[in-house]
This record gives sequence, structure tokens and C-alpha cells, in this order.
Amino acid sequence: MGMKIDRFTWGIILGVLLLIVGAVITVAATGGRGWQTDDYLNEDTPEAVVHDAFLAFVRNDPNVAASHYSQKVLKGDSNSPPDSKSPPFAERFDHYDSNRQNQRLRILKVDIGDDKAIGDDKAFVTLAIDRFRPGGLFDSGSTWTERRTIPLIREDEAWKIDVSDIFYY
Repeated sequence: MGMKIDRFTWGIILGVLLLIVGAVITVAATGGRGWQTDDYLNEDTPEAVVHDAFLAFVRNDPNVAASHYSQKVLKGDSNSPPDSKSPPFAERFDHYDSNRQNQRLRILKVDIGDDKAIGDDKAFVTLAIDRFRPGGLFDSGSTWTERRTIPLIREDEAWKIDVSDIFYY
């Protein structure tokens, strides 16, 4: 005595199978990555410089990150008090959060020196960093977004970030 399945049930089964096949194809095509690329862009645009510096922080690669910062930042801010103990750029990575992978960068707005008030050698990138803290057995974790505007300058024929602590929290 066999169980007969009606058309509605077959439709549900077929719909679920199509969703599973679509998910497998999507993951296979994208490698499981989301909207954000895992590759350095290596472009001379303000948004690409910010993206590449952020990715270098996530990958814990101080040499690549340093290549995207101005000399003022790498040598220490001249506006800092003389008695301040600012660590060298590479050592700042030791103070960075250990959950580097639990965040993503979104570029919201780019203002380049088209405006006379900004000047041709300056740019401002407004960004959002979405951060996720995984929870435990009885905690679902938390997600928050940090928004900032990052100043960039033209230095040595390239865009450079002109502030030292943009990816820290």
C-alpha cells in the first residue's frame, strides 16, 4: 500500500530542490564570497586606496597597509604632543581587534577635489564598517556599524590616507 503525494506536495518538494540547486550554483560561482572582493584593487582612486588599506588590516599585512598612508602618518603626527608615545605603524597591528574577519567595509560617498573648498590634492571617503561579534550558546551576538569620513591627500603622485587610526575600534 503506497502513499500517494498530491500536486501541492510535489510543488513544495520541487520548489525546495530548486532553491537548494540555486544556492549550490551561487556558492560555486562566487566561491562563497559576498559583495566585497577579497582582492586588492591596486587602483589610484580614493575608494580603492581605502578598500586596499582596510583589506590589509583584515589580512594583518602591515607592509601593504603602510603603502596606502601618508608620510605624516607613517612618521607620527606632527600635531601630537612631544611626550606622546605613538607606536610605529607596524606595531599598531598588535592592538587591532582579533576578530578582523568579522567585519566588512562599505564605501558610502567620495568627495574629490572638484570643490574649491577641498582643493585638487585632497579627497574625503565616507565609509561604513559593519562589525559582527559572534555569540555563544545562549547569545546571538551583535552587529553594529561605524561610520566615518577619511581624509586622503595626493602624495608622490598617488592617493594616501592622511589619518592613522581609521580601522580601529
